[in-house]
Amino acid sequence: MNKDQFGLGIVGAGFITQESHAPSVEYLPGVHVAGIQNRTLETAAELADTCRDEGWGDPSVYGEGEIDALVADPDVDGLWITTPNFVRQDSVEAAVRAVDDGGDLAGIAIEKPLARTLSEADAIVQRIEDAGLAHAYLENWVHEPRLRELRSLLWERGRGAGRPYIARARAEHGGPHSAWFWNGEKQGGGVLTDMLSHALSTNERLLTDPEGGDLEAVSVSADAETLKWNHGDFADELEAEFGVDLRENPVDDYARATVQYEDSSGRTIVSEATGSWCYVGAGVNRSIELLGPEYSGQVVSNGSESSVFFSDALSGGEGWAEKQNATSGRMPLAAADVVLGGYVAENRDAVDAFRRGENATLDLRHGRDILRLCLAAYKSAETEATVDPRNADLEGYTPPPARR
Repeated sequence: MNKDQFGLGIVGAGFITQESHAPSVEYLPGVHVAGIQNRTLETAAELADTCRDEGWGDPSVYGEGEIDALVADPDVDGLWITTPNFVRQDSVEAAVRAVDDGGDLAGIAIEKPLARTLSEADAIVQRIEDAGLAHAYLENWVHEPRLRELRSLLWERGRGAGRPYIARARAEHGGPHSAWFWNGEKQGGGVLTDMLSHALSTNERLLTDPEGGDLEAVSVSADAETLKWNHGDFADELEAEFGVDLRENPVDDYARATVQYEDSSGRTIVSEATGSWCYVGAGVNRSIELLGPEYSGQVVSNGSESSVFFSDALSGGEGWAEKQNATSGRMPLAAADVVLGGYVAENRDAVDAFRRGENATLDLRHGRDILRLCLAAYKSAETEATVDPRNADLEGYTPPPARR
């Protein structure tokens, strides 16, 4: 590995790669996109052209079944796996098999969520660790500059009054941008795995003492419902656009979970998370709070910081903002989203860790722990009972939306 340069090999050329991971290298000195593999070769080639045009790298392009060739590329130092959930384990297996055959990687980073089930997650973690590879779990919210500053400031200034005891995260938008997200079997669930994996990970990070100390999740209670997208015209719209029928195969578009933790002193700490695909508005509507005995902090992201307005006469049917519901009216500006959204920081953290031969701040074991909380939440919603994630039988559990 060239100590001055680090080449990203990206498996998956979909939305999250196009809009977040590839553009993030503009802010990462000495990092470039070295190779892109995608099941549809044309999509990888289009992204490679964008990388060249934007100065993000001159990546080689690989198609279906060519993850081994990407790993063998001498310009690739670390692998970023952003493939859909239903091919995540296969992607990891192909990559590690290529390492076993002589490929040289500094580490593997995997986009959230880690997997669909605990059996998949366990297989992924074990395969990567058995190969001696460093690893990273790509959860951007945790790395957002505003949230990192919130955590640092409240813990530092509020410590004398006592530790924070409640974290709340709520995020909602109008629904995913790709058909497989709406397919419970392919995605592994619905909005709970999509959105609450963000919220639960972020809450846990905010509630964890920066100076050390563990939290243990002791109970999970949750609700998961399909409120909008299995009814009337909305169901028809979804079927016409994505070929999925939530009337026949329901997937939750609303979920709420409360996780109770105990800290090292036995004190109860609470995480509250809510997610929805039912929101109608400008982009993503999100708020995150951290509360302690004599202090509180909040980060609100709802597009109100900066915006533009277009009338119907000028909209032209073209969108520009993530999770945009309309092409006229007032919409948020998405300037420097890769910075404010935490993608630059999470990728810098992973690259720096891999260069040192270490796991990133959030590693795949953290991703497994968050998946376990999501599955406990699904089980709580299904059984209408509180679940203790320490002893619940979740290893063989599949959430209701993922059963066919």
